[in-house]
Amino acid sequence: MESCAGIPVFISLASIASYDGIADDPLQMMTSGHLFPGKDFSLLRYQEIQQDRETGQVAESEIQLVLKKDQVTMNRLGDFSNTMLFRKNQRFETVYHTPYGDMNMAVYTKEARWEEKQGTGRIHLRYDLSMQGSYASTNELHLEYQKKEKN
Repeated sequence: MESCAGIPVFISLASIASYDGIADDPLQMMTSGHLFPGKDFSLLRYQEIQQDRETGQVAESEIQLVLKKDQVTMNRLGDFSNTMLFRKNQRFETVYHTPYGDMNMAVYTKEARWEEKQGTGRIHLRYDLSMQGSYASTNELHLEYQKKEKN
């Protein structure tokens, strides 16, 4: 049985956004986190650090992914916070909280897949993002995690 701290995992994340078919620079990140497996779902928790390309300011967030067979819920906690629900062919509206004010946000999920087997998992999301009622981008996120081996 694993401790209350969860199972330590390595995480590899790749994300890309495109607007009108033109892709932005991809975001790639490797980090570590903790997996909390359950009977009908799992929870994956990790820290995300992003640097603003224009200002150089660094923002740190705690990411919590609730993983179920047919949906992924992402909770972002920190200076920039929100909750997003990804379920194929469904739209989810939320509020994106920032230090500069709140913005209305919506995601329309085109793909949401999660597979897990013995401490190794894959998450794939593809969705359209709208901010303040206007289309912002089409996004694709691929995340893989693997249980750390004990020395």
